[in-house]
Amino acid sequence: MPFIDFTDFFVYYFPFFILDFSIASSFCELEEVIGIFPELFLGLSIFFLFLHCLLISSSGEKNYPLMQSAIVNIASYMLFLTLVLACNFSFSLKSSLFNNTIILDMLSVYSKQYLLVVSIVLIFLVKPYLKYQQINSFEYLLLVLFSIFGLILLCSSNDLITAYLCIEIQSLAFYLLAAYKKNSAFSTEAGLKYFILGSFSSSMFLFGSSIVYGITGTTNFEDLKDLFFYIFDEGFMTINFHILHNISYTDVLNVGLSFIFISLLFKLALAPFHVWSPDVYESSLTSSTVFFAVLPKLSLFVFFIRFFQFNFTGILESWKFYFIFIALISIFVGSFVGLEIRKIKTLLAYSSVSHMGYVVLAFSAFSCESVQSMISYLLIYMFTNVCVWCIFLILKLKKNNFKKSNMDLSDFSSLNKSNLTLSVFFSIALFSLAGFPPLIGFYVKVKVFAIIVEETQYLAAVFAILCSVISTFYYIRIIKVLFFENNLAGNLYFPLTYFYSFIVAFCFFFLVFLFASPNLFYLSCYRMCF
Repeated sequence: MPFIDFTDFFVYYFPFFILDFSIASSFCELEEVIGIFPELFLGLSIFFLFLHCLLISSSGEKNYPLMQSAIVNIASYMLFLTLVLACNFSFSLKSSLFNNTIILDMLSVYSKQYLLVVSIVLIFLVKPYLKYQQINSFEYLLLVLFSIFGLILLCSSNDLITAYLCIEIQSLAFYLLAAYKKNSAFSTEAGLKYFILGSFSSSMFLFGSSIVYGITGTTNFEDLKDLFFYIFDEGFMTINFHILHNISYTDVLNVGLSFIFISLLFKLALAPFHVWSPDVYESSLTSSTVFFAVLPKLSLFVFFIRFFQFNFTGILESWKFYFIFIALISIFVGSFVGLEIRKIKTLLAYSSVSHMGYVVLAFSAFSCESVQSMISYLLIYMFTNVCVWCIFLILKLKKNNFKKSNMDLSDFSSLNKSNLTLSVFFSIALFSLAGFPPLIGFYVKVKVFAIIVEETQYLAAVFAILCSVISTFYYIRIIKVLFFENNLAGNLYFPLTYFYSFIVAFCFFFLVFLFASPNLFYLSCYRMCF
């Protein structure tokens, strides 16, 4: 079957895109359209790409061509153009659009740029895996693009209803990606489990939002900010409630915030609401799991910061214990349960639970420094995970079960005999995840501990440090399998192409560069706080 040329898409549908943009401009303020132009461009491009694929793939005249390879090129090009548009903002003050439902500030713009860069790399990475697993339907990458669209729009959400719609866009796409391999009972089970628990957490989000609206009369973050602001009087901070004079109202408001908080804990797979993540990670296609593991964390935590830190700081002072408790439970579960795991994807799922615990621990200080530490930890976690999953995706064993997608520790046995350079890159990335000095992962983890110590939470800091030491065991165990496994013969792997070898090397040297010169990175994280 022939393959379609991806240039046909732009030749046929670019005029329709210009027409649709002009129609959108006529109904909205031009400034507002320009403000969301990256999201508008990506959304309309996905729509026209869907039409293009639907018409071409069902065309008998073109002999029903396979389009997967072309869709990868189109998707990466679309995301690159979206990144160019997202980098084209030059403003000093934040601006609100569409009745304050969308906000443009440093936090949203920088987070969208980081997300798009990582998304482009991941789409290139999954290309050989899709061919390897014989996934030829064009809908797969369209679902990936829909999830990315929802995530970058979530970074700019300034209203509970807008945030809910963005979360549901990416969640619905992820449900289908988890269950995409229809002939696999494990994939179907993963999608069903993800859908049921995800729908339950979404219902909790809606219920909490309705309580917040019932108490305050608004779902907009700007209005909530006006309701809860600070008055500094002789060094003491008090909260002035313009409307909420009755203490029972604040109790009900805390209930609504609790539902939203628990819903986000489900989405972020923080303990004890993490039980779905190991099964979904293990049973889904690896190309789907890499998107679950890397992309949603940043957008959800950006919403976390914007909703809780910017609006309810005074109320959250009484919640500090619960934030620290959730963080320590997540660190404990991710550190100890992972000791007995031999499946790589399940091990990385518990590693994610542990690392998200450190992020929440940094957030519990409720200060600008804590937000900066939180963002820097998240970004380093994303970049390191890209390196780890990159190696995990492109390694293919020469075995009879060549369609095997779930690897365990034995599959990495004596990798150094087959590819010493790749083994060293993999080891350095794992050391950075574990927080070994003097790698960049150690820098950001020490910064989290320093913030907790400054808050005089000494017991929490000691507990987190001990769990961090314990969790290094399963990272070192992987390295031991790579280099020191006593086998008569090591596993044989298919050779890597130059392009994917370049991606692995680029990810590795980027981590080395951040270790050698982290100043620019920390400056960008600092600017995201304002």
